Amino acid sequence: MTLAVNLAFLESAVLELKAERDGGPLQNDVYEEIEDVCILGRRAVARDTRVNYPARAESELMLLQKVRASVHAGNENDRERYLTLVDRAEEMVRQIAQVPIPPDGHLGVLRLARSHFDFLFDEYGFTIADQQPTGLVLTRGDVVIEVGCATHSSQSFSIRRGDLGDFWIEDLLYLNQDQRSESVPQHLELTDEAAVDVWFQFLSSVLRQYGELLLTGEPRAFARLEEAQSQRDAEFAAKMTAKYAAE
Repeated sequence: MTLAVNLAFLESAVLELKAERDGGPLQNDVYEEIEDVCILGRRAVARDTRVNYPARAESELMLLQKVRASVHAGNENDRERYLTLVDRAEEMVRQIAQVPIPPDGHLGVLRLARSHFDFLFDEYGFTIADQQPTGLVLTRGDVVIEVGCATHSSQSFSIRRGDLGDFWIEDLLYLNQDQRSESVPQHLELTDEAAVDVWFQFLSSVLRQYGELLLTGEPRAFARLEEAQSQRDAEFAAKMTAKYAAE
């Protein structure tokens, strides 16, 4: 059976499973897992390049094994009703595990990130701690940088040290009294490689300009950044309060 055929088979069963889900914990677990597998299957058939299919498949197979054990522990009717579905779901998930990840990542994110942030490797000794189709996690000591393709700026770039929370590119601009902190878009339209290229160019240029002490893990630099973030948040809250009070 092809991936598409297995997906069609499972999707044809989802509506009935949904109607049965209130019958008990087993019925609900079977429905939720088959539905989740179908969602992943649709993305795989569509060749959605944002997904790490081998990793997702490994996770889904573990969940399906738990569902299988629950079905086996049920009565004969449960086994007759659900084991075939679990079998087909596992077959499809193993097929999904074979869907390749583009070497350059979604919209060229990985290639562009390595290119624009090459100075982090060459000048500061950062290494790649994790890599997904949509971005990289870079580390140097207890400094962690996450950069990737996302719909919001705060999800596209962050820097942190140790137990401190995440800091955004706006915080770094605000700390350095750079007026661009007011114009960083909260919602990003990274729908093609050109848009990702422009956004990563902006992020890397700001980090080069203002980030030296942060990139070396200087504790006082992070303390100043934390203060700036708190002040920026307070100013934003005051603006929102004044705005809604005037309405």
